[in-house]
Amino acid sequence: MFGIAKFKDYSQLFFLDNADTTWSLRNDELQPNLKLAVLSSVFAGYLELLKKQDQIIGVDNYKYYCDSVLNDRFVQKKVTEVGEEGQINLNKLLLSKPDVLISSSFLTQDKSLTKRLKNSGIKVVYCDNFKEQNPLARAEWIKLFGFLLNCQTAADSIFNTVVAAYKEQISNVSPSAKKPLVLTDALYSDVWNVPGGNSYTAKLIEDAYGLYVFADKKDLFSYPLSFELVLKKAQHANIWIHVNQYKTKDELYKANNRYAFLNVFKESKIYNNNKRENKYGGNDFWEIGVVRPDIVLKDLISIFNNPNISEEKLYFYTRVD
Repeated sequence: MFGIAKFKDYSQLFFLDNADTTWSLRNDELQPNLKLAVLSSVFAGYLELLKKQDQIIGVDNYKYYCDSVLNDRFVQKKVTEVGEEGQINLNKLLLSKPDVLISSSFLTQDKSLTKRLKNSGIKVVYCDNFKEQNPLARAEWIKLFGFLLNCQTAADSIFNTVVAAYKEQISNVSPSAKKPLVLTDALYSDVWNVPGGNSYTAKLIEDAYGLYVFADKKDLFSYPLSFELVLKKAQHANIWIHVNQYKTKDELYKANNRYAFLNVFKESKIYNNNKRENKYGGNDFWEIGVVRPDIVLKDLISIFNNPNISEEKLYFYTRVD
């Protein structure tokens, strides 16, 4: 969690843990035109909306990224791959000379690495947006990037626009609309991991006027369930979304023919959030979609209200036929 306090002569970024400040940074400690290394495509999504991709000089793995500007910079060798969290190539990172490395707080577990970075003059800023289970709270982390890049006003404006658009999508749905029963995800190594009832995905389904099959499982984390348990609970689901890597019903059936026992499989009411994947499997849903939950919500509302909607009218989703 973070907060930004604005004083007369400066602003200050605070990182909070149970209401206690664990770390802070003043904006007058930051030089203009910071060079950034980012360890997640999600972070690039915030920078894309702020039109600050040209300040990224390092990424974890370029194959994860969908933004065309950033990909062009990689082709032009203006961006270096520095490795993923837990597998950072320190030499490459140091040679690329970023001013700031943006990662999750997972990096704090590597005391030796963080010490080396500090000694090298590289500031580490933690973006734990994934801990936010409300889509708008997750989008609000754009303000952290606005602070770092001295464009707080632009970040505030973008976030306010997203909030207004998100709320407008909700208000456009008739309160009397019939809510579909929604199933998510699919088997992986014989385990069906379903998001908890208070998770990010569950909140999107609720705001799109859907009934989440596992809304009663109140925790935030995913539950590893057997196929039999999912079948019992979701036998009469109306919509099935986020079916892992699958793009056709044939792929689903070949992976496990028991999917055919689900009514939603028989009725072909299956949608996946992979319409904007790059050729390597990097998914824009987890890049720009995190910053624009209003667009995600619009897609889901369209699918829930019209399961036969034309795929051309959807931004992130595609029908699995």
